[in-house]
Formats: sequence, structure tokens, C-alpha cells
Amino acid sequence: MYGPVTAAKTIYEDEAGYLIIISMPFVDLQRVKVSWRNTLTHGIIKISCVSTSGLPFIKRHDRTFKLTDPSSEHCPPGEFVREIPLSTRIPEDANIKAYHDGPGSVLEIMVPKLREVPEEHEVLVCLRPKLVGSDLMLT
Repeated sequence: MYGPVTAAKTIYEDEAGYLIIISMPFVDLQRVKVSWRNTLTHGIIKISCVSTSGLPFIKRHDRTFKLTDPSSEHCPPGEFVREIPLSTRIPEDANIKAYHDGPGSVLEIMVPKLREVPEEHEVLVCLRPKLVGSDLMLT
């Protein structure tokens, strides 16, 4: 990440999961890719996209504007990746959803939490088979 504006994130959390809100000005939202992975201790959301900032001209409505800012604070044009670590692992069967409302909007990603419920498993208790002949017998 090169600039303080593109892909700035805020993470909200409740008992069921996370809501990640990412600012995406000057990003081609049709080409945004979101993926995820787990480490041993936490999950990571990865956003890959293409910045369209720094174009010499942009059109808005019926007007054309020329770039005059020599030190734009947005990410330079081209591909970039942002990785966002979470405080918990992501369930392997997670149904992660990402939404946007069109150009210049934010990207919202909904990530479920891994449930840390202690799981109890029953173990079958059996009578040991009877020992025969030369088997070692404890007395």
C-alpha cells in the first residue's frame, strides 16, 4: 500500500464475525479479488485490485478534469494488494461475502468467526478380550 487513502480499512466485530470496511477510491471494482487464508493463529483477508488513480484526465458528468496535484496521496496506478489480519482463525467452510455499491464506494466484507466451543467426543469403553495361552498376564 502506497498511500494513506486507498484501501484504508476499519474492522467491526460482533459475537458471530467481522465486518471489514475498506475505502476504494480510484479502484476498478469489477476487477477486485478477495481471498482468505489461515495461519496457525489467525485469519488473513487479502484484497487484490487495480488502482486507476493518477490518470491525466477524469470525466465527471459532462465535465473533464485535468490532474494538477503533483503529489497525489492515493495509491499510484497499477495493481496492488492489501492483507488484513484478523484476531481469530476463519472457519474452513466459511461463507465470506464482499459487497460494494459502485464506483468510488467502499468494499464491505463479512467474515464469520471460528466458534471456539469446547467439543466433547464420546469414547467407547469395552471389556478387554480374554487373554489366551502364552499372552502375558499381570498378577
